[in-house]
Amino acid sequence: MPSFPLIRDLPPVLDTTGWSWKRFTAPVAPSYNFWLGTDQDGNRWLTKLKGSFYAYREIVFARLAQDMKCSCQSSTFMRVDKHSAQLLGVRPGEIHAAHWFLTEHLHPPCTADCALKFLMDRPNPTVADLKESSIAHLLDWPKSEFAAYVFGGTERPDKLFTTAHEFVIIDSELMFDTGPCEFDTASWWNEPDGRPSYSGRALALEVCTDLAALLESQVQEALQVPDGVSIPKRLPIAPRLKASRKFAAGYIVSHARA
Repeated sequence: MPSFPLIRDLPPVLDTTGWSWKRFTAPVAPSYNFWLGTDQDGNRWLTKLKGSFYAYREIVFARLAQDMKCSCQSSTFMRVDKHSAQLLGVRPGEIHAAHWFLTEHLHPPCTADCALKFLMDRPNPTVADLKESSIAHLLDWPKSEFAAYVFGGTERPDKLFTTAHEFVIIDSELMFDTGPCEFDTASWWNEPDGRPSYSGRALALEVCTDLAALLESQVQEALQVPDGVSIPKRLPIAPRLKASRKFAAGYIVSHARA
């Protein structure tokens, strides 16, 4: 499992009273829309201030991904207090996502035997390549793209490599935009010569199997909205998640013996 706290270990809603704030620029993919908050216990939280609906989609997916034993960033809801709202340029009481801050591994490699050098030497790795790496949870990279197909994401999640040399799924707020679809256009589906990849198909099947194996109580827990948090009713997630589960079950039946 990941080295950072899981979502189930975090408060369902954070209050930003007493937090200190600074703008955050990602070292690999710079952005000027991010803020880094430090709470009164010294914990750091990253936020993109995209509102409660994007927060909900990202948190629902992250809860499910972690239940599926994937290395996905831990996120929770954040309510902005009056003082923080003035600094961040939002209204007091607004709800946004807060992500447990993970320090990103910078380039070049940190040592001569840095695990990330493996990927730097392979700009277009295959699933078979990833299996040879010592980077923790690296197979969750292709699995996260297959998950986007199952969960109706309009773009694949992003990836982050930590200073502990582990892979983490991040930026999944565009899940549940549409319904599930077949995997044949996924970048990890085919080998470099264009033939369907056995390893890619196996990982797609694994994603479907892990989703179908979740208990209904886990699904309902993932969909739960904490007291005091209001989510806009556009694009309801529950029926789309139900369609994703149905797709996964059907995929297992049709491909388990292929």
